[in-house]
Amino acid sequence: MTTRMENRTKGYIGTIVDGAKLAQIANAIYALQYPQDQLIECTVDDFLFVELAEKDSFEGHKGAIICDEGVGWEQDAYSTIQVPTNLGFLNRYAGRVHISVAVIRSCLTDKQVDIAEYVRVFGDRLDNNVAIWQSAMKK
Repeated sequence: MTTRMENRTKGYIGTIVDGAKLAQIANAIYALQYPQDQLIECTVDDFLFVELAEKDSFEGHKGAIICDEGVGWEQDAYSTIQVPTNLGFLNRYAGRVHISVAVIRSCLTDKQVDIAEYVRVFGDRLDNNVAIWQSAMKK
């Protein structure tokens, strides 16, 4: 018997982004935006960084980060990606900071993973998310 993950198309590879490095950058951004007495240190999950087939205005491939549910955030017209942060009692993805794609690339690890294996298994929605990203990715 095959599992849902075994039925996913393979061959669409991304690179893990070090969430701890992104958190340092995000916390520095928050420190510039909010009074010290209102700061809450954030954490950032590790994400999968992928290159999309679509080109950016500099003729490079646009980038995106994807979480383990297959939800993701694409590079915008300003070459930044809105990075979700975990804050306070709301925790998972309660905040957002824009970080340049170049800086996100500087946080890449050497670990490459197929998106079909990176996104966890939990019903049709997550399988659909994988397929949607695969259709947009550079292969």
